[in-house]
Amino acid sequence: MGYSFVVFRPRLFTYACILLLTLLTSALAGNSDRNFGGIGIDGKPRADGQIEVKQLVTGGPAHLAGMQIGDIITHIDGKPTRGSDFQHMLQYRLRGHAGTSVVLRVHRSGASRLLTFKLIRRQLIIPKGGKAPVSP
Repeated sequence: MGYSFVVFRPRLFTYACILLLTLLTSALAGNSDRNFGGIGIDGKPRADGQIEVKQLVTGGPAHLAGMQIGDIITHIDGKPTRGSDFQHMLQYRLRGHAGTSVVLRVHRSGASRLLTFKLIRRQLIIPKGGKAPVSP
């Protein structure tokens, strides 16, 4: 009956750790700023839970699609915003991975029906002074 011993090889162990860290870092990168995207609005919560567009980032997806200051977001991806938690909607429904889409239904003052906007989230470059607002 023979015994076998595992020979500890520090260099092989180091390479295995580096590989594991590389794989974990790549898997977690989905939540990093590099992959983070938005639609380019600054919204404020209304008493009923809906979101009113307060500012648009110039050149952002919402601005380029034709959204306007004062628009009221009533649905995000088919789910009503009424009665929802503002922070949850902001963090988990409006923001997301750059390159992914989000569909907004919007009430605009003077419009007879809801407007629909399909936006593609993307990384937004905000000037150092803050948001680049669109003039009302």
